[in-house]
Order: sequence, then structure tokens, then C-alpha cells
Amino acid sequence: MLAKLSTRRYATGLEPVGAEVVVRASGTSKSAISRRFVAGAERALEQLMSADLTGLDLVALMLDGVNFAEHCCVVALGIDITGSKHPLAVVEGSTENATLEPDLLAGLRERGLDTSRPILVVIDGAKAPRRAVRDVFNHPVIQRCQLHKIRNVRDRLPQRLRGRQGTDAHRV
Repeated sequence: MLAKLSTRRYATGLEPVGAEVVVRASGTSKSAISRRFVAGAERALEQLMSADLTGLDLVALMLDGVNFAEHCCVVALGIDITGSKHPLAVVEGSTENATLEPDLLAGLRERGLDTSRPILVVIDGAKAPRRAVRDVFNHPVIQRCQLHKIRNVRDRLPQRLRGRQGTDAHRV
């Protein structure tokens, strides 16, 4: 699936093994492949959500909602002093949810993330994440994501001006 090979076409990506093996094969059906993918994704998510964050020295944290089909997932991404990115958590829900962000951030603290040191936290500008960050971190420096701001401004412009503003926005 990650290689953009659907479960229906999975068998076409396999090496030829002979007709007799194909007839006896049970692990290459679309249902078997789908079950294996779901189980692997669940294991990976469990590992991500339970990873020990003690000793992770972050200078920035990005918190945002990402849409996948009809689902919105809130993602927490940490950045260390070298610029390396560390996926920290992903939970399903709306970025406007007043309980989701506090729970997500408190979970990071419970897993060992040091919330007592100053950290730059980039959010989308909604009130719920700002409140959650202030409640969980001792010394956050909160910055509104500039891309979200540009999108919000562009969405309020008349349609005839949106194209020109979008071009200028890339030079900001």
C-alpha cells in the first residue's frame, strides 16, 4: 500500500513462482494483505504512542491537524537542535477539540518529554491548542504557523485577488 500497489493488484508485484505455488498460496489474497497491513500499522502506531521520550532534547514542537480521507488526525512533531524531526504522537480528532490537545500533550509529558524547559511551539492559530500548550508546558514560546495565516487571509479575499496573493505569499 505504501508503494501504491493496491491489495487487488498485490499479486502482480510478486515474483513468478509457478502455477502450483500460486494455487496453494493463501498469504497473497487481497484480504490477507489488507489484514497484514492493518496489523502492521496498528503495531507501528502503538510503538509511536508508547515510545519513551526521556532524553529527547527538543527546541520546537509542531502541532497540527492533517486530513486523511474523511478523518482528521492531530500530529505532534518534535524538532531537535540539529533540525532532525521526531514524530511524537498522532491521534484522531479535530484540531478544534478542547480536550484532544491537552490529552495529547499531557501524554507526551507522561512519556518523559521535558515540558519544563522553553520550547517553540508552532500551532494553527486556534484557541484550543494555544490553551493546551500553556497548560502543559512551563515556558512555551507560541508561534502561529505562517502558512495557516496566509491561507486564512487568502480565503477571505475576493476570488479575483486570491491568485495574485498566493503568488506573493511564496516570497514572504
